[in-house]
Amino acid sequence: MNLSGNFSGTVNIPIILTEDEVRGLLDDKTSETRADITGRIAASYSKILLNEEERKIAEQIFRLLVRDTEIKVRTSLAQNLKESALIPKDIVMSMVNDINEVALPMLEYSQVLSDTDLLDIMYATKENERFLAISKRETLSEVVSDTLAHRGNEEVLGSLLNNKGAAISENIFTKIIETHKDNPVLMEAITNRPRLPISSVEKLVNVVSANIGESLKKKYKLPDESIQKEIEKNRESETLNLVRNAHSHDDVGALINHLRDADRLSPSMILSALCQGNFDFFESSLALLSNIQVENARKLIADRGELGFRAIYNKSGLPDAMFPAVKLLLRIVRELDNEGESNTSSQYSNRIVERISQYSEETPVENLSYIIALVRRVAQ
Repeated sequence: MNLSGNFSGTVNIPIILTEDEVRGLLDDKTSETRADITGRIAASYSKILLNEEERKIAEQIFRLLVRDTEIKVRTSLAQNLKESALIPKDIVMSMVNDINEVALPMLEYSQVLSDTDLLDIMYATKENERFLAISKRETLSEVVSDTLAHRGNEEVLGSLLNNKGAAISENIFTKIIETHKDNPVLMEAITNRPRLPISSVEKLVNVVSANIGESLKKKYKLPDESIQKEIEKNRESETLNLVRNAHSHDDVGALINHLRDADRLSPSMILSALCQGNFDFFESSLALLSNIQVENARKLIADRGELGFRAIYNKSGLPDAMFPAVKLLLRIVRELDNEGESNTSSQYSNRIVERISQYSEETPVENLSYIIALVRRVAQ
């Protein structure tokens, strides 16, 4: 095998291996010698200093060396072949499936690995060290980045966000902002991305410091009203989660009082609670706004005639034009409750919309599109 040169000393040109030397390489008991020669052959291969025949011989040697018992030999092979675009896939995968000292260089640098390979590798492991190596690759597609974001820890997320060559989807930015908004390191890493979707910027300015928020608004030329709308949207979404998780009447009462004092007990909030099937929040809100006892409010709301519900609705100050639509919503939520439909079911919102459509065909009702929009938003 003509790889020009010999075994002694450091050379920058290929080396020559005779048949005896090849056997010596494979049988030598000294790992340092094998690792050195392995590195030099691999380096010559990576620098494309071999002709086609020599390359094939080298590849056969590599296939034997990936099974070498000495970690030092396999590590030398990986370090010298990690950036080769010519190395056959089977050799790369043998190293990828090795211990981390051997696998990590290939995971971080090898361009032989396709997106499909990387996805298979990530779904076959839970090791964050491997996710971290992949997150540092020169380029990453959205599908690989999304998988890293779902399977990796915060260190992996930080590395991914700091990788300017990683394509990251809007959904993943949203997930990271919502899930890790209290992690200033990750929020700063997102802020430093070259370009962000506007929706992600709007969410981000609500969780970072005032100075960074102002910088983001200037960088992306966001109008203040756009930011304010996003703040209100996020705030109401968080409140609806509190409503959903308030299990006792005392919890509901405390939340309603807090919202009233903060001037946030809005009609949309009250109706959104009803869209969740939360009678307690709906009844207690109308009682507070009407300044009557909750027990009395329940009786008025439960009145199947025309007087009771209309009276407390008017007194609470809810929009008069919405009354027919709210009355229909209340009827449907009652029906689902009587039928045993769980308001925690993923199909609950669909049931409400189906019945709204059914009943509105029989008797048209104004402003149902607003109610349907609330139902859909609550379900998200």
